[in-house]
Amino acid sequence: MTLSTILKKMVIGRAFTNVKGRITLYGKMDWLLYPARALAVNFQTIGEKLGKEYLYKLGYEAGHDAGMEMLECTGAKPRGGWATQKIVIALLDFIGFGKVDFVKAEIKKDGHHHMIIHIYDNPVIENGVKLYGKKSMICDWFMGVYAAHGELELGLKNTKLVENKCIKNGSPYCEWESKW
Repeated sequence: MTLSTILKKMVIGRAFTNVKGRITLYGKMDWLLYPARALAVNFQTIGEKLGKEYLYKLGYEAGHDAGMEMLECTGAKPRGGWATQKIVIALLDFIGFGKVDFVKAEIKKDGHHHMIIHIYDNPVIENGVKLYGKKSMICDWFMGVYAAHGELELGLKNTKLVENKCIKNGSPYCEWESKW
């Protein structure tokens, strides 16, 4: 049974509740739904005004803050390794951040690493490509988010994801890599 299946069962089992319009996980963490297209427009506007590096940093801060809250809510431990990472990846998949496939995952105890991940089925990235084509900057925000999660859950250091492949260039997935 996959973790996303477990999360779907959590919804049925009321781990997520909706009281007075508030979606809450375990009665601790508030969530919201936001249209993927609108989020793509928002990120693209920020990227066009302030640049890709700013968008990446903004994603990193968002990923770090959300990751800390997810860890606290689920009781998972920072730098808890693959078990912690699987919990958070399942949550990110469940909320629409796409599916993650670790193509390469070499991690040393001191935080040095070589990671290559593929991201599939991210509706915000897909909408960004529909709206902006090859000029889409949406991946920059998500690379920041996933870099923060890699540091939080896996104990990676100096994570800086770069894009090797992207759906905006015809690839069936986005491929991001970090090596330190």
